[in-house]
Amino acid sequence: MERMFSELSLELTKSVDKQQKKNNGIYFTPIGTVYKTLQCLKPYMENIKNILEPSCGSGEYINGLTSLYSDLELDCIEFYKPIYDSIKSFEETVKDSKISIYNENYLLSTTIEGKKYDLIIGNPPFFVMKKTDVDRKYWDFFDGRPNIFILFILCSLEKLEEGGIISFILPNNFLNCLYYDKTRKHIAENCSLIMIDECSDDFIETKQETIIFIIQNKVPNKNENSKYILQQNGYTIFGMDSNISCLNNLYNNSSTLAKMNFSVNVGNVVWNQCKDILTHDKSETLLIYSSDIKNNKLQIKKYNNEEKKNYIKKPGNSSPLLVINRGYGKGEYKFEYCLIEGGFEYLIENHLICIRYNGEVNNDELINIYKNIIQSLENEKTKQFINLYFGNNAINTSELCNILPIYKK
Repeated sequence: MERMFSELSLELTKSVDKQQKKNNGIYFTPIGTVYKTLQCLKPYMENIKNILEPSCGSGEYINGLTSLYSDLELDCIEFYKPIYDSIKSFEETVKDSKISIYNENYLLSTTIEGKKYDLIIGNPPFFVMKKTDVDRKYWDFFDGRPNIFILFILCSLEKLEEGGIISFILPNNFLNCLYYDKTRKHIAENCSLIMIDECSDDFIETKQETIIFIIQNKVPNKNENSKYILQQNGYTIFGMDSNISCLNNLYNNSSTLAKMNFSVNVGNVVWNQCKDILTHDKSETLLIYSSDIKNNKLQIKKYNNEEKKNYIKKPGNSSPLLVINRGYGKGEYKFEYCLIEGGFEYLIENHLICIRYNGEVNNDELINIYKNIIQSLENEKTKQFINLYFGNNAINTSELCNILPIYKK
């Protein structure tokens, strides 16, 4: 581990409070990742002199760039004051390039306002922000609450020279998370994708999977970006070229739930918000939790938590329904599904996703339709797709409805 990081990165990891690192998304860049990035940028460096590092941390990119190149002009920004204090001396110690290091918020910076750069490089912080804390000019580029790295991308695009390059270390969920689809669309239409590759080095104190993402500020030719982009149901998905090729193959002879007249929604009961109407009385409506789905079967579980009860005093549904576990957004995601054949009243808790067929059919026909979907879910190609596209990330309703391929009989 020591050889993967500079002494300063290791010292700061120990000295900076763990909660501060989490709150500010501070994860120092492995040396191997820095030099892998710089190797990818080598063909472009002849035309690069003016560089911005908007989240310079322990200065790994400063060290990497100045060890390989001279006569560079680097503007570097570090928001967190204790880290800034530890790297301020770089301005004097690096002799062959001009380095300016500023202690400010990159997204609100006035020091570099109006400047344009040949290269903007770094490892932006990763943490979720409140939408109300974000400049409204960026609201059209994401859905929900944005992760701050999205704002670093958008802000950096504004600061690039024509033909300038952004090279960032990003969480790999940027590639396909539908919340960021609008940002990906904007990039795909206005930038040339130079490289998308996985980071093989581990970061300290996080298991976040990351990618090296390099783009150039020039409008791409018609098929220039195709090896890194998948278009599906109006969504723009990025990926490594080998993954995009595999995903395209997995879409052959498939449809999607949206195209097949299904709707997909999250269960509408949040159990801990309706404790006063939960009960052990079996004559009431059964409340089905995600933990009741085991080995793709409905197996009602008895809970140790006395407040979490199996029945609810509320009218339910008795029609057949297909449910899928959506996960909790942390830990390893296990894809589980179950056909509820109905014949009794039930409601679905909000950690399950409900798949409903919208056509007019009787219950026997409806069960057969759901069984056909289950056959697709059991298809080996579906398992390959889930591993490739989702990895350990939980699935959401939009992805299930619009992205997951469904193989017809």
